[in-house]
Amino acid sequence: MQGFLPPARRAGAAGALRRDAEKVWKCFCQLRVAQEWMVRRASQLECASGMLCKWRVAQLHMARRAPSMFITRV
Repeated sequence: MQGFLPPARRAGAAGALRRDAEKVWKCFCQLRVAQEWMVRRASQLECASGMLCKWRVAQLHMARRAPSMFITRV
């Protein structure tokens, strides 16, 4: 009769709970790694976009100043 029972039933309630707890722990660890990766990636993108914005602002600032640099006084 024991051969017809699913593995969780053969292991007993403690074995099934232990196996479920291990699955939950593995999922939790995978989720944590994914969250850390996303935070790191978002930080990298934020830094890159911040540098791009600073460069663009500097470029626009120079573009506004450029005409006055070439005006000669008579």
